[in-house]
Amino acid sequence: MFSDSINIVEIIIADSLGLLILFICAFGSMYRVKSKTAEGRSVLILIISLSLCCIFETLVSFIDGNNGIVPQNDFTRFVNIFGNTITYIGNILMSACWGVFLIAHLNGFVKKRRLIILSCVFGVYVIALIVNCFVPFIFEVDSSGVYHRKDIGFIFNVLVAVSLFVIDPIISFIRIKRKGGLLKFFPIWLFYIPAITGIIVQVLYYGICSIYVGLALGLCGILMASQNDMIFRDKLTSLYNRYYLDRLRERMVGRHGNATFTAMMLDLNGFKQINDNFGHQAGDDALVTTANILRGIVGSLGTVIRYAGDEFVIILNVNSEEEVFTKVNQIRQEFNAFNEKHLAPYTLYVSIGYTKASLKNSTIDEIMNEIDQKMYADKMRQHELHPEWDR
Repeated sequence: MFSDSINIVEIIIADSLGLLILFICAFGSMYRVKSKTAEGRSVLILIISLSLCCIFETLVSFIDGNNGIVPQNDFTRFVNIFGNTITYIGNILMSACWGVFLIAHLNGFVKKRRLIILSCVFGVYVIALIVNCFVPFIFEVDSSGVYHRKDIGFIFNVLVAVSLFVIDPIISFIRIKRKGGLLKFFPIWLFYIPAITGIIVQVLYYGICSIYVGLALGLCGILMASQNDMIFRDKLTSLYNRYYLDRLRERMVGRHGNATFTAMMLDLNGFKQINDNFGHQAGDDALVTTANILRGIVGSLGTVIRYAGDEFVIILNVNSEEEVFTKVNQIRQEFNAFNEKHLAPYTLYVSIGYTKASLKNSTIDEIMNEIDQKMYADKMRQHELHPEWDR
């Protein structure tokens, strides 16, 4: 076992390394940190919360009365309590934001219900920590300035952290992967292996603070993986793009040759008129609105792809004709609801072609040609009803 003085040096080195890694993460993901999406905001909070944990872990370890380095008084005791409280808050915030980031990256959105539940859990946890400052039940700092963890607080923290950091994200990942079928291949192990390694090392070797370094390394790895995925993202709509479809085709052919799914193609009616009459910014807004509507309806049942221009492709892990018909009706109803609200100076309508597909019987190119022809036939029918639309 190391001596106390060496432990302090170990802590300073480990947390400084963690801060350096987090700085690199922030600098390398600046474009994402600045974005106002759920994914971008969760990355920002992850980096900030982990940075605070690194800073305050070093601080409270240095001034703790057990080390005998800093003379103890009411001020140092207050700083010790405050620093540990911030560290606990950083832990729970990091755990919650990891799940939000994962779901936002895979789905492109996070349901408001989930955010509300997480906010309530976080609020209760913060209130509990505030109460703990006056009535210690999570941790306490005694009159000698020595930190003590309470058994009830330890159990409480483990339950909350494991639920938010491990169980909920992994269950969500599995659910998304199952509902999305062949579509989701995000390497979450890049995050968990360094994080869990850091936890195990710190538990086995007292005095080595490796948890936050492990978490920082895991975050760095997962951000690198997600940044690689950006080549498969459409910049305007944040949907997957045509390159993703090519990658998906290779994976499906290589590993799931007998897979069945539903392929759907959609095209905006009168999109050229929107650009001509209201400008290209309005056209971009129309594409973003369309993407949000489709993404909200499909959810984790499949993937929405911006195929080309105003064309979108949906790959659904749904085979039932009734389920597909329900989805088609939902799409049309959502566009009608948008038009009835008069949220834009234009109206949005889509032509849709779809088919139940199997790679055992058809190639991806044959499937795409089939849904393209069906979509075009639907467009012809709609243009007979609305000849004013520009094709």
